[in-house]
Amino acid sequence: MGYYINPAGESKESWLTRNGVRCVGTPAWKNTPEAHLPVCLMDNGPFTAAGIAYDESEFNAFIGDGTNMRPKSWYMVPASLLEEYLPEGG
Repeated sequence: MGYYINPAGESKESWLTRNGVRCVGTPAWKNTPEAHLPVCLMDNGPFTAAGIAYDESEFNAFIGDGTNMRPKSWYMVPASLLEEYLPEGG
């Protein structure tokens, strides 16, 4: 897993609330709206991480095999707003 949202001047949670739509439960990759990407907000205890599921393989890595019990929330975010957090051409 490799690309995360780390906005300057605000929390990940605030950025996601302002720019994304929170999903009810875990979304399915095939239901990702056009021009959007799923973002997984994970509670790691002392900090949170907002990982960008930029392709189906990465999405499946965030879903995991069911043994990772960290609390997760999912957001659908316009891909254009995620470009600065992805490698060039992402």
